[in-house]
Amino acid sequence: MAEGEAVLAHEPLAVALAILQIEWMSQRHYLESVKDDSNLDPQFKSLLRYHWMEEAQHAKMDTLMVEALASTRTGEEIDRAVEGLLDIGGFLDAGMKQQVEFDLESFERATGRKLSEEEKAEFIKVQQQANRWTYLGSGMTHPNFLATLEGIRPSARKRIEEEIAPIFC
Repeated sequence: MAEGEAVLAHEPLAVALAILQIEWMSQRHYLESVKDDSNLDPQFKSLLRYHWMEEAQHAKMDTLMVEALASTRTGEEIDRAVEGLLDIGGFLDAGMKQQVEFDLESFERATGRKLSEEEKAEFIKVQQQANRWTYLGSGMTHPNFLATLEGIRPSARKRIEEEIAPIFC
């Protein structure tokens, strides 16, 4: 089974947790990066506001789905679902790493400038960590995502908060 197929083979609770994490990421992105930015085009900002409102509904529904799925699982099954969530996050992280390589190539092409090896390493380091925070860390550390984990398995929240999130933040 290929890596992508293995990620897709996870049980529904793992997938639901990944989706919930993404929903909370999108909520945080709007609130922290868009809502109060007066430099953004008003039309674009309005579009993002309505997207944010729609995603707020998804986050509520997905929270209920995670709670319902978790209510039929044992603690060990929830732990396996969290492992599945981490597998999905690792798959996304690998994709973002590849995207940073593409971004570096695009940057060099657009600017007509060839970066030194040291500059390339710095570009990759900074961009990769920025992507990790934006797409993974901001969702997994969102207070509502952590509260959901706390409700279904307190040890899962503790693990994400203390062991996993620092890698992405």
